[in-house]
Amino acid sequence: MLNSALRSRAEYAELGVDGLAARTSPERDADIVKAVEELLDGRDSVLDLCCGYGRISLPLRRAGKTVRALDISPNLVEAGRIRAAEEELAIDWAIGSMTDLPYAWDSFDAVICLWTAFHELFAEDEQISTICEISRVLKPGGIAIIEGPSWGPATAGEIALGMRQGPEHRIVTTEHADGLSSVHYIHDEISYGRLCAAAGIDNYKVYKREWGGRRRLILEIHA
Repeated sequence: MLNSALRSRAEYAELGVDGLAARTSPERDADIVKAVEELLDGRDSVLDLCCGYGRISLPLRRAGKTVRALDISPNLVEAGRIRAAEEELAIDWAIGSMTDLPYAWDSFDAVICLWTAFHELFAEDEQISTICEISRVLKPGGIAIIEGPSWGPATAGEIALGMRQGPEHRIVTTEHADGLSSVHYIHDEISYGRLCAAAGIDNYKVYKREWGGRRRLILEIHA
């Protein structure tokens, strides 16, 4: 099986910028930006981790935030660069993996990792590495926000159809309206607690909330 980085890069190369953008809407994105700004609570420097084509990076920079944006997919990062250049927005774009961030300790007031990106990591060692890296680059008093889907226990039907696989049936396959499918790891308070404990983090909280018109799971980490 491909590792998470190669699998994600191949998936988004196939989907493309237009295909990814078709899975959201300007209204949903605006609601999410508003929610992010509320959670940032005035913090300035932001790392948009797994930034895609900049759907959140660009509005945050327009709002005056200092933004760095990183993604594993060259085609998405290039699209973000082009859009930022068209608007003369200063954003530091980079291609890289969330498991090994190219930034110094204590670099950011906030790190955001949205739209199920963290849930594309299936191996627990990759998940722990990412949590450690996020914590490492946060300044004291900083906040990290990881957002993803909220799922309940697997049903017998989901298991029989192969929609829920892996340890504790946490790997789920989702079919999209565009005919493509995506595979994600399901987190909850138990799994996030396990990861934070392994990463030596005790100041965190896990909760569900409305997020762009959907009920989503949030992990907040406080430095």
